[in-house]
Amino acid sequence: MSTTSRQNNLLLNEDWTRIYQTFANADFKSYDFENLRRVIITYLRENYPEDFNDYIESSEYLALIDAIAFLGQSLSFRIDLASRENFIELAERKESVLRIAKMLSYNAKRNKPSKGLLKFTSVSTTEQLVDSNGRNLASQTVKWNDPTNTNWAEQFILILDAAMSDNTKFGRSQGTDIIQSIPTEQYRFRTIGTDVPMFTFSKSVAGRNMVFEILSTTFKGAEEIYEEAPTPGNQLGFLYRQDNKGPASPNTGFFMHFKQGSLELADFTIDAPSTNEKVAVDAKGINQDDVWLFELLANGSQAQEWTKVSSLVGNNIAYNSLTGDIRNIYAVDTKANDMIDLVFADGVYGNLPKGSFRTYYRVSNGLSYTISPNEMKNVNITVDYVNQAGIAHQLTIGMGLQQTVSTATPTESVASIKKNAPANYYTQNRMITGEDYNLAPLTTSQNILKVKASNRTSSGLSRNFDLIDASGRYSSINVFGTDGYMFKEEDEKTLAFKFTNRSDIINFIKQKVEGVFTGTDVYNFYFTKYDKILFTSDNIVWNASTNNVNEGTGYFTNKVDLSLLKVGTYSTNNLKYITAGANVKFIAPTGQAFKEGQLVTLDENDSSQRDFIWTKVISVAGDGTNAGTGANAKGIGPIVFNDNVPSGAVTSRIVPKFVTDLSDALESSMVDQAFANLNFGLRYDDKESSWKIIQNQNLDLTSPFSLGKSGDVTNNNLDSSWIMAFVKDNDQYVVRTRTLNYVFGSLKQNRFYFDKSEKAYNSLTGKVEKDVVNVLGINSKNVGTGSLVQDYPFEVADVIKFDDGYESTKEIRLGFRDSDTDGVIDNPESFVNVVGEDLDLKFLFFKAEKDEYGTTIYNLVDTAVTPILIIEKESLVNVNNYNDGQLIYFYDSAENRVKRVDRTTNTLVLESTYRANIGRNNIKFQYTHSASEDRRIDPSVTNIIDLYILTRSYDTEFRNYLAGARTEPTAPTNDELRVTFGTGLNAIKSISDEVVYHPVKYKVLFGSTADTKLQAQFKVVKNPTRNINNNDLKVRIVNAMNQFFDVNNWDFGDRFYLSELTTYILNVVSPDISNLVILPRQTSQAFGSLFEIQSKPDEIFVSGATVDDIEIVSSITAAEINAAGNSIVSDT
Repeated sequence: MSTTSRQNNLLLNEDWTRIYQTFANADFKSYDFENLRRVIITYLRENYPEDFNDYIESSEYLALIDAIAFLGQSLSFRIDLASRENFIELAERKESVLRIAKMLSYNAKRNKPSKGLLKFTSVSTTEQLVDSNGRNLASQTVKWNDPTNTNWAEQFILILDAAMSDNTKFGRSQGTDIIQSIPTEQYRFRTIGTDVPMFTFSKSVAGRNMVFEILSTTFKGAEEIYEEAPTPGNQLGFLYRQDNKGPASPNTGFFMHFKQGSLELADFTIDAPSTNEKVAVDAKGINQDDVWLFELLANGSQAQEWTKVSSLVGNNIAYNSLTGDIRNIYAVDTKANDMIDLVFADGVYGNLPKGSFRTYYRVSNGLSYTISPNEMKNVNITVDYVNQAGIAHQLTIGMGLQQTVSTATPTESVASIKKNAPANYYTQNRMITGEDYNLAPLTTSQNILKVKASNRTSSGLSRNFDLIDASGRYSSINVFGTDGYMFKEEDEKTLAFKFTNRSDIINFIKQKVEGVFTGTDVYNFYFTKYDKILFTSDNIVWNASTNNVNEGTGYFTNKVDLSLLKVGTYSTNNLKYITAGANVKFIAPTGQAFKEGQLVTLDENDSSQRDFIWTKVISVAGDGTNAGTGANAKGIGPIVFNDNVPSGAVTSRIVPKFVTDLSDALESSMVDQAFANLNFGLRYDDKESSWKIIQNQNLDLTSPFSLGKSGDVTNNNLDSSWIMAFVKDNDQYVVRTRTLNYVFGSLKQNRFYFDKSEKAYNSLTGKVEKDVVNVLGINSKNVGTGSLVQDYPFEVADVIKFDDGYESTKEIRLGFRDSDTDGVIDNPESFVNVVGEDLDLKFLFFKAEKDEYGTTIYNLVDTAVTPILIIEKESLVNVNNYNDGQLIYFYDSAENRVKRVDRTTNTLVLESTYRANIGRNNIKFQYTHSASEDRRIDPSVTNIIDLYILTRSYDTEFRNYLAGARTEPTAPTNDELRVTFGTGLNAIKSISDEVVYHPVKYKVLFGSTADTKLQAQFKVVKNPTRNINNNDLKVRIVNAMNQFFDVNNWDFGDRFYLSELTTYILNVVSPDISNLVILPRQTSQAFGSLFEIQSKPDEIFVSGATVDDIEIVSSITAAEINAAGNSIVSDT
């Protein structure tokens, strides 16, 4: 929705469209009782004056006039109502709306049931079966992925194999295919029933008891899993899926399909068929998907199934995807209350029905709800089967839902039909123009909540050029550049929470705090800021026992006396830090180098040689020496690394283990501190590999990070070694976390595209391809002369987001390279190798400027044009020694600022728009980006249409998440959208068009569920003349915000303006509030941020604000809005 339309809908009382509608619906001729009575009396006076001149109000004659006027009013009212029911915009009765919609060739959508897959969690059988260990499995329950049963897999499959149909065993299926990127196999049970194979069970979902059915499952002939047509005596089908993520994966195991509702049937006979024969099925609640029709034989058994088509009128009956010999066709027309008519052909393009028929249909509850795995577990069914000897047995299967299901949708509303029927008529059931692509998808599925189409490329573009997307979204990229720059950036990110009891605090710690420590930005801070544990001599060397793929074992020795060296708690030197999780750097002895896991003679011309390797300690047995004997009897060393380390490698450096989870005792102490409303910090003790609490009286919240007073307990607030600080701020806690990120940018030659949620899988190598920025070895050394010699690759870790939520394409956030994806970085010193140590004083300078959107960004300063001197402290400067306007950067941690020389006043003036970072520019680099295969472009088509879809199921799940559900849902993938909607849309799109599906996701604003840069607090001033409860006022404000961010008020890629929101809230809540302002929660953002926020083309805004984000204040003061900071504003 455009800004103009949104403001007209939400902010203005009247606009021209409303005035027009008012006049269009105005009744200029009245037919009410009073006017009719007056007109009749006037008529009699004018035409019969001699007979009608002595009446009184109580006369019988006037009583007759009153009766006639009343009758006229009643007839006028009924005629008006009846007339309105013939216009789709005015009709109110659903029957009338359906009738008019049908005239426009639109068949309203009925309800859709919830459906999904239940995974086999346990099996048991009455048959006598014996596993390889001689255990009898009869009447024994075998659980899937049972940690207490090492033989569970064999037993599970043995039981299922015994019940499978003839010539079928696990691994010898009845068909295989790739369904939604997961290999899927078809199997069947040797069932003995004569009815339709189906099992009914009930569960309480969303507070309601619902009936579900487990069905015979297949995927043949489709790209999705579906229910087989109901056929009596059919063998029960089930599936095996394997996503290569282990048996615990929700997509690995045996599955069956389920749906909500009850399958019912109806028989009928047609002796003398007529053209377009209709058969009414008047059961209420028949869902959209589950209607089948079978012809019956004379003995009552089912014969041929008739084929359902979308319509038997217009072009559809003559032009469809069915082959010419398929003439037994029918359509399903929707009636009120989700009843249906079966409509048959006219005898020309399809056969007339004659004889006996049976229709199956499923009646569902027509509700919208979400099913969580906890609501559908412990589902048990018993399958009767015969074994290969023909003996009847019973197989009991326990099942459970593994993933949230939100496919249920109610019947299409009258308002939706009024909207979609004219749109469908406009498109003529085809997609040709841009308007068609924006209207037609909404008419094909109830699960499409909002859609937007854009034509990326169209006819007329030359096909002589390679179809490559330079942005990298759809094509892989390999770019070389010479204008790269990289730097490290220290920052703080904040979280906020409120609590009413201890449980609120512990939940916040477990759900939010512990997740922060797993971020690479926190580990970067730890690796950079903590003291280096170095070995001053080359006497401690590694002795390898075994070297296998991604694993090496051995022990440490002293190369002087060849003695074995103890590690861990058994050692008193630096080897005490050799514990599981520690990273170790080895260097090659003098005159040698590492190559392919071996030590070789150094060759300076061989770029594949390395002078160091990094590895991670996986485990340590005992003291690391095997009681002084080295390797054990099997030749395996007591210390295990995750990589091959050759014998003779010299130990150079150790990075102690960084713990990312908190102990129960520490969590309990943190709860005590918070419950007492005290400030406290968390520091990391690398000597003990544990987290420690800094008490309030020792906590220094203002000084830069320093380990000098780490652990100080003098009660003088001297300890600034915290990584995370909990600061009490009025009625909430603000949690500050110190972080460090590495950033790479290109001035002009390259732009970056990165989607963190997308994984590019290379089917040839069987690996996930990562985006990489490779600093080339031809770059000069950071210190001295010569080149770097070897390349230093970095992985792309994340995008850079501006304060308005938009993502930079000029810069990208880097992480250290993990080439073999084993969870251990190859070289955590890569940045230092390229840029140098902090003491080398390699600084890049950036200046704050506004882009075309009014957002403040920092651009790299060319110091050749704008020289900036680097001096330690301001006290060392004599202003008289410098020219007017000279910029000077003072790098002392207590100053860290740029000032300008002012010779007029002989002072140094602060230049707050400049900042400095340790970094390097003019870097020669290689940037490689791998696009996912499901995003590749088909070059054979003429038009490429990007279709952005917001699904109703994702909307339901996400709003449940905002309401308190624990897990944030993910938007469906491109492939899922294609499978779900592609069949319907491909049937009506132009043959020359290629539709590329894009899932739309929500961009949360303001609340704790939003991105940290988009979290905010609203400060509200109440009207002093109004007496209203604060909590009630907060609820009304939150409700107004939710109404403002209603999905119908926004389009994908819209820009948010705070002035619109505040105006709307004031209109809705007035006169109870006098003023309202927004204040970002991040300390780095001052008042003025978040006034404008931009969404991406595949994003749409939603409010995450709760009553905890609303604060009632007496007035808006500078202190309330933190006006002293550097305000980030927008002037557009």
